[in-house]
Amino acid sequence: MKRTVKELAEFLGGRVIGDGTRIIEDVKGLAEAEAGDITFAVDPYTEYLPKIHAGAVIVEKEVPAGDNTLILVDTPRLSFSKLLELFHPRQSVEKGVHATAVIDKTAVLGDNTAVMAYAVIGKEVYIGANSVIYPYVFIGDRVRIDEGAVIYPGVVIFENTVIGKNAVIRSHAVIGGEGFGFATKDGVHTRIPQIGNVVIGDDVEIGAGTAIDNGTLGSTKVGRGTKIDNLVHLGHNVEIGEDCFVIAQTGIAGSTKTGHHVTFAGQTGCTGHITIGDNVTFAGKSGIIGNVPSNTINAGFPAQPHIEWSRTQVYLRRLPDLAKTVKQLEKRLAALEGKE
Repeated sequence: MKRTVKELAEFLGGRVIGDGTRIIEDVKGLAEAEAGDITFAVDPYTEYLPKIHAGAVIVEKEVPAGDNTLILVDTPRLSFSKLLELFHPRQSVEKGVHATAVIDKTAVLGDNTAVMAYAVIGKEVYIGANSVIYPYVFIGDRVRIDEGAVIYPGVVIFENTVIGKNAVIRSHAVIGGEGFGFATKDGVHTRIPQIGNVVIGDDVEIGAGTAIDNGTLGSTKVGRGTKIDNLVHLGHNVEIGEDCFVIAQTGIAGSTKTGHHVTFAGQTGCTGHITIGDNVTFAGKSGIIGNVPSNTINAGFPAQPHIEWSRTQVYLRRLPDLAKTVKQLEKRLAALEGKE
């Protein structure tokens, strides 16, 4: 594919500063971009532009750029992602039902839906228009999946799950598996039936190998626009708000509720039955053991405000020196007491 800078600027709704006739053949990262490539830069990386020799650079404001042509847009990252889709379109999928797919006669498939080889679809399932079900997907009874879904190979979606529009569920995720609930008597654990379901909002993405358990009663919920990374676990009756990020290897125990725009960085662990406010960020490997107010940045175990955690880390690094100082002071004090 070849496009002029001017054509790409029109596609993005941006403004060209420089030579709009340059030919662009590919999309590259800032460090790799050459004369035939388009890339993007945001602060502080814009300061390196005079050393870069790309065909064009997407930026949000006019900056010194050496011999680069600029395209000014409001959101460079979003514009760059659009170009990635333009220059590197996804694998095309043939619509229709493969002969080896097993679909119950009561299931309903929307228009232009693709069901690929060896998928299994249960009773009273509804799958909306323009969805893609890849090979070896299992969809249990009474599942509802709205239009535009993409369900990748090996995904398991258990009965009664509800999934909104434009869902992306990556390989080997398990949605609606039975929650982890037991009653213990005399050291013996007896399973408590988990009869709830999972409800996923519109525009949610769920990463490979992620498990979202169904509710004991009621629903485990993931709000609109939330993005979940690979290898995440949400326990029964967890409720995640809208536009959240849940990053790899995070585990959130049962019945915890979060607000909107919450970020759990990688390997965060969260206890159950707590409430987390809106606009909260947890640094990687945070350990959350209690309620967390809105508009906070937290880190450490137990999770605490990031500035307090940072101060603690400074003191921890100084502990050996502090221990030496204390020993010296103890010796001086003992000497002074001996003189008395």
